[in-house]
Amino acid sequence: MNQIQTMDGAVNGPQPADGAALQPNQLKIFNAAIQKIDVQNQTLGDPFYRTAETDIKNYLTGLIDELLKNKRNQSFKIETTGEVGKLVTGLSTTKFKEFAKDLSERLLNLEVNVQTQLGKFTTLRSGSLFCCHFQLDEKACLLIVKVDHADFINETTFIKDTGLPAKHRAQKCAIFEIINGILAETVIIIDSAPSVTEYWWKDFLTLTALSSPQINTLRAFTAVEGLLAAKVKPKSKSDYWTLRNALVGYFTTRPQCSYPDMVNELFSAYKPDNPDVSMPEFIVAANLLPSKKIDGFDTHFDLTPSVINAKIKRQIKLSHNVDLRITGEVEDIKNFFSTGEENGRKFLKIYSEEGYNAFNRKESDDDSIG
Repeated sequence: MNQIQTMDGAVNGPQPADGAALQPNQLKIFNAAIQKIDVQNQTLGDPFYRTAETDIKNYLTGLIDELLKNKRNQSFKIETTGEVGKLVTGLSTTKFKEFAKDLSERLLNLEVNVQTQLGKFTTLRSGSLFCCHFQLDEKACLLIVKVDHADFINETTFIKDTGLPAKHRAQKCAIFEIINGILAETVIIIDSAPSVTEYWWKDFLTLTALSSPQINTLRAFTAVEGLLAAKVKPKSKSDYWTLRNALVGYFTTRPQCSYPDMVNELFSAYKPDNPDVSMPEFIVAANLLPSKKIDGFDTHFDLTPSVINAKIKRQIKLSHNVDLRITGEVEDIKNFFSTGEENGRKFLKIYSEEGYNAFNRKESDDDSIG
């Protein structure tokens, strides 16, 4: 076997938007391999191991940096003594190349079968499998990534070709940790698709989900709603109901939740009615919720609104024997309700054709003689 190469990382390409890039003394890549998965021709490309070359070194370091900072992930469990567990563990040994090739062959065979099932209506994206054994500070990790290929025009021949994209576009990723030489059971999965691709985690890596869509949905909704009740409601009830309504709308109309994207979409541009409500402070607190030791949740999961039906419903007492019952998202909530005062009496106005028809008093009713 070839001697293990050690490569210190450096990033010269585009930097991630959410933080500084990895520094050369933080990251060491012990072994890496890139191999084309040619589903159409049912073959593997020649493996590429020369990762110490400047351009590919920068590319791989940038890719690792980008993946480690990705906040859209889901946790799974691997059977460390199973077939795939042994293949993954092998990437941390002197037989890295053999195990990387075995994983590439496994993915090729699987994707050929998947493509056969899909037929001609859908074509799997072409790409390469990237396997890597690296150390970040004191943490040893293994990385398995399916990287999308991108089309480009060769500047010499002016012929269309495909290859690795310069901006590290990853399709599917699995991050494993090696602790005291042993593969840890917990695996982090990142997928650029709206939901985590099942054949990648279930069939290729034979993982078991640590949490279900139902649990993730319930925990995420409960956590954010609780944060709104603690941070916003005491300062501004109108802001609380507006933001809660937006949260309900997201959880009941979207098929998947990308938690960081949701926080940004719902809260980053919101202008509170009460200036005492600090949205930047709220956003910081919201982004910490998934990592709670108790009742934490994944940051990328399918939504199952049925499990939060009871939590969505809220009842506000208006007067003796009169309650306002909210059972879901109120469309255009700021223009649906309005408040005011008339002759020293405070009122809530609700714009509703159904309500108007039910309670409107006609002039003939007012003028009628009993």
